Amino acid sequence: MGKIMKLLFKETRSVTLVVPAFLILTILIIPVVIATAGVLVPQKLGIAKVELGKELKVDEKNFPFTFLDGMLLADGKRTITLNGQKYTVEVKTSPDQIRLNGITEVYTYVFDITVTFYDPTVRALKAIDKSNEIKLSDRFYLAVASDDFGNVADVAFVPPTLEKLDILDSQNPITNISGRKFLLSSKSPYRIISKTILPEKSAIILESEVTIIHALNAELNIKGALITTGPVNFLGSGKLTVSDSGSAYVSAIGPEIDISSDRGALIFVDGSNLRNIDANLTNFVVIRKSSLNRVSISGVYAVYIIDSSIEELEIQNCGNVFINNTAVNNVKVGLVSRVISYDSSLDKLSVSDLSSVALVSSKITDLRLSKGSVLKVKNSTLINAKVEDYSIAYIFKTNVNQLSVGNAKYYQLESNIKKLTKLQEE
Repeated sequence: MGKIMKLLFKETRSVTLVVPAFLILTILIIPVVIATAGVLVPQKLGIAKVELGKELKVDEKNFPFTFLDGMLLADGKRTITLNGQKYTVEVKTSPDQIRLNGITEVYTYVFDITVTFYDPTVRALKAIDKSNEIKLSDRFYLAVASDDFGNVADVAFVPPTLEKLDILDSQNPITNISGRKFLLSSKSPYRIISKTILPEKSAIILESEVTIIHALNAELNIKGALITTGPVNFLGSGKLTVSDSGSAYVSAIGPEIDISSDRGALIFVDGSNLRNIDANLTNFVVIRKSSLNRVSISGVYAVYIIDSSIEELEIQNCGNVFINNTAVNNVKVGLVSRVISYDSSLDKLSVSDLSSVALVSSKITDLRLSKGSVLKVKNSTLINAKVEDYSIAYIFKTNVNQLSVGNAKYYQLESNIKKLTKLQEE
């Protein structure tokens, strides 16, 4: 298999490149106009690739590819010339600088802008509504702020109604719970002393400023829902585990607390300081305005990391990952994952195993691209980058201090590469 890939790779000398469909970063349905011969030209283009199959010009200049890609074009209105005809394509690859703030009004939850609502129990980006408000119920939803180009600015949690709740007594440790329980700050602290199960269709809702004390290695297994209404405190070393169809929305200070999952609908960490997250096969994971030591995410349908700080981040087999305004010391992306990062600082970034990453207005100190992966970088800074093992890098309007290339391809458009090293092919 490696020899065949090597032969094919060496024989491909044209700048026209066919990339496997699963590597194309397509985030939304793109409005198009039909050009001659049935070719589709987009009216709006975000971080996506549209194959035209013909020579074209952008702003009256010859373009080196037969496809359009928002990552290889300057933002704004571009004039595309194809088959002698001209089309206007609006390009936008950065999200709006907005953050969501929702409030409860009567029986609705209201935002100051239009958002897209999703049901996290459904493993798909299938919108249930697009509005600035949604009716409250005993269910909860995700609200995503994104533009018409698919760029994600922020994500918020829409809480359920706080009706028909029983006050939980704090005199005894929290044990197996049924129904909907409300924990009051005035009755704090509450205690978890062993492995406790929160069954499906049951819920624990924590009032702001509640304190929960974990005995050594105590664990709360969430098969129902755990929801904080404001910042809470977790004391001691313990774990929150989401499983089955469970969900957790956590705003907490708990530097010795881990969150893990085996499936589950949602992990949403908001305004928190926790230790680790280990999410496996969960529908949605959201990390917002939070600080964590280590985050490992595998097989999760959609991931949003916004305004956060993470020491170590590992992403495996995740098809929809959005990172916005986040600092990470060490990032590993693998197993056919697709990641979009805006306005972020990544110290070390390793991309492998047919994964694809798009970096917009970001800074990467040490980058390694390998094993057939694809990188597209725009308006960014790369200090040291190594591209190898049949990988491909597209570099647009980016400053690169040092680029090393071996058994790989790179395309430079309007970029500055200070030092280029060709590695010896094996």
